[in-house]
Amino acid sequence: MKKINLFGQFLLFTATLAWGTSFLILKNTIEEVPAFYVIGLRFLFAGVVLLLVFIKRLKFLDKKTFFAGVVIGLSVAAAYIAQTLGLLQTTPGRNAFVTASYCVMCPFLMWGIFKRKPNANNIISAVLCLVGIGMISLSGDSGESGNALLGDALTLIGALFFAFQIVFINKYQEQGLDNILLLIFNLLTVGVVFAICSLIFELPKNGISGYYLNSDQIIRITYLAVICTLYAQAAQLIGQKFTSPNQSAIILSLEAVFGVLFSVFFGTEKLSLILGIGFAIVFVAILFSELNIDFKKLFKKQKKSLDETSIDKG
Repeated sequence: MKKINLFGQFLLFTATLAWGTSFLILKNTIEEVPAFYVIGLRFLFAGVVLLLVFIKRLKFLDKKTFFAGVVIGLSVAAAYIAQTLGLLQTTPGRNAFVTASYCVMCPFLMWGIFKRKPNANNIISAVLCLVGIGMISLSGDSGESGNALLGDALTLIGALFFAFQIVFINKYQEQGLDNILLLIFNLLTVGVVFAICSLIFELPKNGISGYYLNSDQIIRITYLAVICTLYAQAAQLIGQKFTSPNQSAIILSLEAVFGVLFSVFFGTEKLSLILGIGFAIVFVAILFSELNIDFKKLFKKQKKSLDETSIDKG
């Protein structure tokens, strides 16, 4: 059982590592190729490959599963639109850390939609996260070009839609819907949305020549599609089956750390003291939100321990 749990943790860790690299690679790619076109290719490719692998599962597809996959996909599409526009204005590291705030938003969305009240951990985490994001935004470093505040604001909107994605997945999984079919139509929906956006907004501006890719760009987009989307999504899906929700959330939150590390390593990010403190606060907020410390139980234990100590001394 322990080996299976370690295997699940390993899969989640590799998925997180892949997503951490995606911020820098996507940033470099969309500076050369239309952004919606890149993401459309990435998700359509991953969705079609997954569909071909699990083609026999289509016989179990019903309207409910199809609708659920589309709803999740629309949430992801909205998240990626905001996140990608934010990435054009800020650095990969900042984009990664602000995106990770979706972990803190989820309990409050669950409260609003399912009336599941957040606990003290969630409230403290939300406050810490706001402080951390504020420090990140006020650090003023958006890279060589761009508007840091605008980039962070757009990224925060993207994080909100990622939180909606998690809430919707939770909702539909509780209904016993097929995870693979949900993932397939999630990916295909995102791909179709971005393909349509690219045709409407990018094709008239860039012309068909803007869609031609050189070998380096093809390699990057293939990496984003195969490793950061197809593999990472499958690894997350399998990994979460063998790990607890808390373990999964904590490991997946490392995506932001890897995003910054790769950005710093390749010279895209310059860490200032305020920016570093902001990153640290956001990371602590994410961990704190997922550890689920029962303060009432903790205080009762401490009180009991103090009372026993007083009795012993008496």
